[in-house]
Amino acid sequence: MLRMTKPIHGKGKVVTMDSGFCVTAGILALHRRGVFGQALIKKRGRYWPRSVPGDDIDAYFAGKELGETMSLEQEIKGIKFLIHCTKDKNYITKLMSTHGMLDEIQDHQTGRKIGGVWRIFKYCEPVSCHNRAKHLVDDHNNRRHDPIGLEQTWRTKWWPTRQFTFLLAIAEVNAVNSRARARKEPAEPQLKFC
Repeated sequence: MLRMTKPIHGKGKVVTMDSGFCVTAGILALHRRGVFGQALIKKRGRYWPRSVPGDDIDAYFAGKELGETMSLEQEIKGIKFLIHCTKDKNYITKLMSTHGMLDEIQDHQTGRKIGGVWRIFKYCEPVSCHNRAKHLVDDHNNRRHDPIGLEQTWRTKWWPTRQFTFLLAIAEVNAVNSRARARKEPAEPQLKFC
């Protein structure tokens, strides 16, 4: 985590990460290097990450309304450590962080159908940041693999060639998306662009 963010140390940037990087010590180490990290919290087996009272948070939100948001604030080694939580239909979204406010993002709302009725709510700033970044990566990967993935068609086990095919696929998706942004049009399907 620290090596991947080294170019932005000391710049006060925000890095949002998936649950694979949900390590309290890592988030605190990023903060000490001038990077604000946030990671999605998930229970691993029977245990929550250190300093995350996940079962207590779930119990607190049991009767709350859809979209209800709160932050649990702690101090660990002199650093403010936050757990931002938002009630969703079937789960509680939890993000560990050393930054963020619970301001609703006016242009980022979502809806859930509950009992046949659509309920709309706006995401708070940390959840909005995480979801937008997550969807950018997911959408990029889906476009890279749809309808065919270069890595699957050019089968090889030789590491340099595998890396080359990955970089080609990324460059192709970036070119399609950049052209679509410049023209203010939807991106073309990959096969049409080629």
